[in-house]
Amino acid sequence: MPPRRLSRAATLAVLLIAARASFANDALTPLVVTAAAVPSQAEGYQATRSNLVNGRPTDFLSQARTVDQISSQMLEDIDADSLTDAMAYVNGVTQGNTMGGTEAGFIKRGFGSNSDGSILRDGIRQPRNTFATFTTERVEVLKGPSSFRYGIQEPGGVINLVSKKPQYDWQRTISGEGTSFGGGNASVDVTGPLGDSGAAFRFIVGQQDEDYWRDFGSNRQTVVAPSLSWEDDDTRLWFAYEYRDYDLTLDRGTAFVDGKAVDVPRKRRFDEDWSRVTGHDQSFTARWEQDLNPDWTSRLTYGWNRRQYDDGQPRVLSVAEDGTATRRADANHGFDRRVIYTAAELLGNVKLAGVRHEMTVGIDHERRRDYLADRYRGATDTISIYDPDDGDLNLDGATYLDSTSHRLDEINTTGAYVDDNLHLGERWILGLGGRYQHSEQYGGQGRPFVVETDTQDDVFLPHASLLYKLTPQTSLYASYSESFVPNQPDADTGQRFDPEEGHGWEAGIKQRFLGDRLQASLAYFEITKENVVVSDNGVSRAVGKSDAKGIELSAQGELTERLSVLANYAYTDAEVLDDADGGTEGNALPNVARHTASLLLSQALAVNPDYGRWRVGGGVRYVGSREGDSDNSFSLDDYTVADAFIAWDNRWLGDNTHLQLNVKNLFDTTYYLSSGGETRVVVGEPLEVTLQASVAF
Repeated sequence: MPPRRLSRAATLAVLLIAARASFANDALTPLVVTAAAVPSQAEGYQATRSNLVNGRPTDFLSQARTVDQISSQMLEDIDADSLTDAMAYVNGVTQGNTMGGTEAGFIKRGFGSNSDGSILRDGIRQPRNTFATFTTERVEVLKGPSSFRYGIQEPGGVINLVSKKPQYDWQRTISGEGTSFGGGNASVDVTGPLGDSGAAFRFIVGQQDEDYWRDFGSNRQTVVAPSLSWEDDDTRLWFAYEYRDYDLTLDRGTAFVDGKAVDVPRKRRFDEDWSRVTGHDQSFTARWEQDLNPDWTSRLTYGWNRRQYDDGQPRVLSVAEDGTATRRADANHGFDRRVIYTAAELLGNVKLAGVRHEMTVGIDHERRRDYLADRYRGATDTISIYDPDDGDLNLDGATYLDSTSHRLDEINTTGAYVDDNLHLGERWILGLGGRYQHSEQYGGQGRPFVVETDTQDDVFLPHASLLYKLTPQTSLYASYSESFVPNQPDADTGQRFDPEEGHGWEAGIKQRFLGDRLQASLAYFEITKENVVVSDNGVSRAVGKSDAKGIELSAQGELTERLSVLANYAYTDAEVLDDADGGTEGNALPNVARHTASLLLSQALAVNPDYGRWRVGGGVRYVGSREGDSDNSFSLDDYTVADAFIAWDNRWLGDNTHLQLNVKNLFDTTYYLSSGGETRVVVGEPLEVTLQASVAF
């Protein structure tokens, strides 16, 4: 990684050391001082500082919460092409409903969905979507309720994609990859300074065109992402725009009958080749930080995100014991999903009454708009899943649904929040804060439009934490936080639900080993959530109260100068506490695995540098059994998947030529990732071999 400019504080420290040493030397001999800037991103598997908890970069040992990270090196090693790939190595997280593979959806500590608004980019909420990694530097996961910082939010946690930022040293990278499924991807990434103006730019273009691994289909997307930054001694500006065009396969997966997967090849699909999602996304982010004085910094943030797309699918309604599947042709045209976010903050590091305060004071406003113009329902047919070619369903003559078209759900929120970390001596940190939030929800559907929701809510969401630094390498902590989110209506019926309210606490220990190379954490958590919305086969309803509790253990970093490791385990017990209407009290929440674990290792080989730098490694991912629906009528078996890679860096071309071979699902295991009901079970990908090459100069 090219060196970065030293901060003012680091530069001053170097000059003072040099001056002191020079004056102390009677002969006044020349003194040469060499210093390396602290890297802006994680090196190897080590986690960097994160600002997810309170909006300011915070060291691992000072975070009174669990924050997991997938570093840029990990993303490269596992060849993560999507956020779904990256999250496979995060403990306590399982896949949820993905809208047939066209949206990212995750269960975190027992709670979550593809529509929960928990996915952020640079701290700003994103519309429900898939997320390519062309522009992603690393991924962070904040576990537990986080409404204090991120407003309307369910209590499982948030996932933050950190974007690649402009650099002040020239870097040019051209890369490409091929896959055994057919096709591949390519990208160009150029960044550097704009003369001596204090500005730098970055321009990323990525293209994916891959064959889908099941019977038919393909995935295509194009990403164009320019960004610009400027800074001087007191000011930092950053602007980023991203445009993404896509045409994705919509595949609802396979079916379960009588509690078991139907006996067909895992590649077999029950739909048609027009089952797709096509559209484009745009996003713009701007951030301005201004140092007002040595103690206070102001920060203004603006984010605008928009997703526009159409979809069509032969929806499987049921599968009988004899293999007869009933299907219906469905289409939705004119989805328009937007998130507009504005925030103003003051960040202070001041001493009052002999106590150091790290303070954040802010106000924010967010508008979330989810609109669907037109809905169509076509004819139904039946096919045999054992001979699916005898069906030919299409949208010819489909019926336009006046009553459920023109659907709108809009949420406007305004919040004011304060957070104060009080450093009580050298060992204790007391965190206190809260958020007052006013929200307005408006929605309805139909032509003519019928208003179904027009409500307002005011809520105060407190949070508190206490952290004790037992030693310079060990900290103990406990924290409490709350969450609040108005439920969105059911996508098919338009049914509305009361807001979800959650609260949770956790306690844990964090430790650094081997100097600062390896860090480990152990946490116990409990979360309670009311008005939980569950969906089976596209029908949503709310249960009274659910809770989740468990233990999470993780370690990541460098065991030696050559060996990197990520190891983790989570136990999660999530169940329904109260469901007077549905009769599911005592049932486990769907798609939540009691046990998840993963291990990822990377070894740099001791090879003569003249022959390049060789790295080998691999990982193992385990996900325990999960219930397939809220009635617990069937379950998905546990599975273990192994991956492996070998990488070679040399100087054939430019500064570095990188070649890497990955084998995913090394033993070609058949497994099921998640379920949206017995006719919507996602099948895991089979063995895949990828070969990538990149040149940096």
